[in-house]
Amino acid sequence: MALAPTSDSVRRKLKFDYLKARNDPTFKSMDMLGTLLAHFLKPQLNIRDMIQEAANLIQKQFKLRYAMVGLKSMVDGFYYYEVNAGMRQDAWESQKARKYRKEDFDLHTSSYNAAEVSKLTRIYLEEENPLGPTDMMVLNRPVLHGSRRKLDDDALEADFVDTLIVGPGEDLLGWIEYSGTITAKFPDAVTIRNIEIAAGILAVALRSLGYAKQ
Repeated sequence: MALAPTSDSVRRKLKFDYLKARNDPTFKSMDMLGTLLAHFLKPQLNIRDMIQEAANLIQKQFKLRYAMVGLKSMVDGFYYYEVNAGMRQDAWESQKARKYRKEDFDLHTSSYNAAEVSKLTRIYLEEENPLGPTDMMVLNRPVLHGSRRKLDDDALEADFVDTLIVGPGEDLLGWIEYSGTITAKFPDAVTIRNIEIAAGILAVALRSLGYAKQ
């Protein structure tokens, strides 16, 4: 006959299950979100520190080749890359010099063709977005450009994913841009959803600092 649970056995089981779960990838992704939320507890919210940590965590946690965060400028209304994790320095220097209009983030523009993954996320495929000379300068590993895609989940060098940072009234506050994984695969659905939640946290931070339209 099994012994009835005791208070000690209940406590031990809960603690054991919690410690065991910490090694689960899903649990670790929640740690990332908790780290971002912790920025709201600081005496003063520093958005640059927060978006840099977001880029670092996303790139490291999900084993992506790179991650970048861009924001809408409150000075001129254009959109600029602000921080990165994993980019070559010369590629990053070329990338952060670029500026975009809100219309550049539409699914189909004169310059880009995207496919919608969700309301917040779209994918840009290398074969649907031919690169010009200046585009080649922003590739992290230009020597791999032009490789052949063999499987549906293969991520080529010039493929990238954008997850939008959206405020009230569908106001585009910024975006998170990221590559395939270090094993040259597209991020899976769980990864994308976690990045969308991170984008939501950044949207709240930006709104609290007055980035959103009034």
